[in-house]
Amino acid sequence: MSENTSLESVFRLVHSLKRQMTEQIEQLDYDIAPMHMRVMKIITKTSPCTSIDVAHYLDRDKAQVTRLINALISQGLLVKVANPADKRSQFLELTESGLEVMTNLASIDRKVFEIMSQGINKDELEAFTGIAEKMAKNLERG
Repeated sequence: MSENTSLESVFRLVHSLKRQMTEQIEQLDYDIAPMHMRVMKIITKTSPCTSIDVAHYLDRDKAQVTRLINALISQGLLVKVANPADKRSQFLELTESGLEVMTNLASIDRKVFEIMSQGINKDELEAFTGIAEKMAKNLERG
């Protein structure tokens, strides 16, 4: 397989995945961007979580992350709570509405994965995951 064919396959996969996720999320009629959803997923997986944690995970500057977080707060999906160990920082937590959004997004993730992985056995999925992780690490280092 040529390098161009491999790259084209990756581009096609990414584009198809984004399109499918966007279509599914639009059906829920949420007014939040994919990057906001990524922030919410990070907060869900990282507990306790600060805005610095989000910035490191996304590899974005603090100002960008602050704008994303403020948008989620203004939509009532996220709140800041005091960090008892460090008065200068605050933890980020999802509100009840934010948790409801995340529940629906998890359902969409499962649905899209089921569609995407049809006809692919467990060994193929494990091989793909390993290769994709290696490629991502190569790009992150390079």
